[in-house]
Amino acid sequence: MAVSLSAGGSGSRAPITVGTLAKPVFFVGFMGAGKTTVARRLARNCGVAAVDMDTFIERQAGKRVKEIFAEVGEEGFRAVETDVLRQLAGGEGRLVSCGGGVVKQPENRELLADQGFVVYLRVSADEAAGRISDRSSRPLFQDLDAARMLNQEREPLYAEVADVVVDTAGKSVGAIASEVRRALLKEGVLCLQQK
Repeated sequence: MAVSLSAGGSGSRAPITVGTLAKPVFFVGFMGAGKTTVARRLARNCGVAAVDMDTFIERQAGKRVKEIFAEVGEEGFRAVETDVLRQLAGGEGRLVSCGGGVVKQPENRELLADQGFVVYLRVSADEAAGRISDRSSRPLFQDLDAARMLNQEREPLYAEVADVVVDTAGKSVGAIASEVRRALLKEGVLCLQQK
């Protein structure tokens, strides 16, 4: 459990928002959907922990995701991803931003659906490409037609595991985070207290 502090003036003590999650919340969607950015914003606003799955994998492996792909291929990377997903699904309630391809493996879809609450941030490949400032870090967006096809292939898999779908088109990070927060509160996944 993380704590979010608000600065108070004149020596007054501002309320502290303490949030708890009943289970892990997994953000899925195509690259550029805003999974990591929205999870971080929500974590800060609600006083809960957030973790980016790719960053978690990189720290455990001591190398970048693209290096892991180069060394063991996609199949090897997906095996590592499944192991990490198992760890995160079995741990404390936190916000987890997943890699865009996490839904490719049937075992991962089962873990996501059974062990957590899944938020699908829906985005078109065109809008996602417009959000990514450094396309060299996202080789998939060098060929927008291929990105469109891949997103179209994955959309049914994202929808299959989703407990809630948030369409991100034309929305700010704050608006998306607020929509997710309302859904988590409504479903009883997020509990907030002022201390």
